[in-house]
Amino acid sequence: TTVIITPLYLALTNTFFSVSTVDFLAFSCRFAATMVRCGLAAAASALLLADLGGASDILAAARMLETFRTEALQAAKLGFPFVSIPLELLQMVADTEVENMASHQSPPTIPKQWYGSLFCEGSIMGIDFKDGHGTWYYDGPGQRYRTNYTARENYFDPALPQYRDMVIANVSGSMGQNLSFGPGIDDGCMRFASSQMNYSDPFAWMKYSKASGQKVIQGKTCTVYKFDLMKPMEVHAEACVTDDKIPIELNQTFGGPGSKFNGGNYYQFFDVVVGDLPEAAFAPSAACDKGWPHQPCEDKGVQTLDTYRIWAPPEPQVLDNRDTGDVMGDLSFVCTQGSGPMYRTKLITHWRVTVSTKFVQYALCNFNGTDNVCIGAPSTLHGVGRRSGQLCGRGPAMGQCSSNDDVGSQFSFPREAQCPAGVQPSAGGCAWGGAEPVKTIHASCLMEDRGLLKTCLQDIGKAPFKEAMKVWEQAFQSDDPSQGGCPPVSLTPAATAGAEIVEVIV
Repeated sequence: TTVIITPLYLALTNTFFSVSTVDFLAFSCRFAATMVRCGLAAAASALLLADLGGASDILAAARMLETFRTEALQAAKLGFPFVSIPLELLQMVADTEVENMASHQSPPTIPKQWYGSLFCEGSIMGIDFKDGHGTWYYDGPGQRYRTNYTARENYFDPALPQYRDMVIANVSGSMGQNLSFGPGIDDGCMRFASSQMNYSDPFAWMKYSKASGQKVIQGKTCTVYKFDLMKPMEVHAEACVTDDKIPIELNQTFGGPGSKFNGGNYYQFFDVVVGDLPEAAFAPSAACDKGWPHQPCEDKGVQTLDTYRIWAPPEPQVLDNRDTGDVMGDLSFVCTQGSGPMYRTKLITHWRVTVSTKFVQYALCNFNGTDNVCIGAPSTLHGVGRRSGQLCGRGPAMGQCSSNDDVGSQFSFPREAQCPAGVQPSAGGCAWGGAEPVKTIHASCLMEDRGLLKTCLQDIGKAPFKEAMKVWEQAFQSDDPSQGGCPPVSLTPAATAGAEIVEVIV
C-alpha cells in the first residue's frame, strides 16, 4: 500500500496542530503550508471527534479507533482524493492516541471565543519567516478561526513583506477555507470547500496535553501544557495559559531530522479580548469575495515554454494533470523541500510545450492513489495555470499574469485543457499541446554531483538564484560532466508504465 501525502504548500502561512487521530492525519497532509486536507481523514473526522471525547475507558476508546480504521479504509476504497493510508499507519497513530488517553489528566480549557493581536515567526520546510504581526480570531463553538499577518521571509527577498489572511471554517457544502495574499481584490485568493479540507480545531491537542511547569511571558505567569507525538512523525505542541485561562503563547514543531515536512511556528497573543465575535471578523477578504477565481490573463498568442518536473517511474512520463516550473520556479522548490533524500533518488525532465498565454489561476495537481487529478475552480481546469514560485514574489494575483523574474514561475497542466494531437493552442480553444521531453537526468547528478544544493545555500535570500540557475542550466545543456553537464537517462516504455507512485507534490 502506498502512502500518498499531497500537501498544498503555502509559504509563510499558518499551520496548526490538532492531534486527535483524524486531526493528526489531516495535519500530515496539510503541508503548508497550509491547506489541503486528506479526504480520508475527513470521512472519519465526525465519527472520532463526536465519540472519542466521551470515552469512559481505554477499551472503549480502542473500539472507537477500530471503527475509525474501518470507516477510513472504506473511505479510501470510495476514492476520496489526496491520500491512501495503510492500516499500519492508522494502527501506529491509534496506539499513540490510546497511550495518551491512559495518562490523561484534567484538560486545560481556554475561552470559547476570543481575539487578540498576534506576533509570529517560524520555519516551514526550509523557509523562515520573522517579525510577523497581525490579528487572531477564534470561535470554538462556531468551529472557525482566522489569522492575518504580515511577515518577512528569508528565502527569496528578506526586504519583501509577505501578507497572509487565512479564514478556516467548518461550513458544509461551501467554501470553508480561504487564503488571500493581500488586502486588495487583485492580490490573489485560494479557496477550498470543506469537503476538500476538513476542519480541525487548532487547540484540540490540548485535551491530551500535560502540565509542565510555569513561566512568565509579557509579565504574566502562565502554565505550560505540552503534547508530544513521536510516531509516525515527530510532533510537539506547547501552549502557555494564564490563570484566567487566556492562551498567550503557542509553540509548535513538526518533523525530525531528515524529515520531508519539518519546521515550526511560534505565536504570542496580546491584548486578548474574550466574548462574542461579530460576523465581520470572519468575512472573506476582497480577493476571496470578489476576485476569486482570478480572471484569465490577456491573450498574447502562443508561447513555447521550457519547464521542468521531478518525478520517478513507474509514473508515466507525461505532463497532463501535473505541476511543473521553469528553472527558477523549480529551484524555488528544490532548494528547500525538494532537496531531501527522497527526491535525490528521482529523475528530472526538461519539457518543451506550446501554450496559450491566456494563463489562468494555478491548479493543484497531485496523485490521489490511482491517478493524477487537478483541483480548483472550473476555470482553472481549462487553461494553463501559472503562479509565482512558492507563492512569493512581487507580481500581483500570485504571479498569474507576471513574468515572475524574481522567484520563477510554476505551471499547472490540467488534462481538460490539453489539445488533441495536431491542434494548436488558442485563446478560445485548448490551452496546451505538443509536449516533448527534451532531456531527463538523475536528480542526484544535479543536486549532489554538480553541487546544486551547496550553491542553493549561497543564493538563499538573494533571489533570483543566479548561481544556482547556472548550475541547473548547464546540467541540461551538456552531457559532459567536465562541462558541468549530466548524462541523459534512457527510459523505456516499460520503465514508465503503471500508476502507483510514491510521490509528494507541491
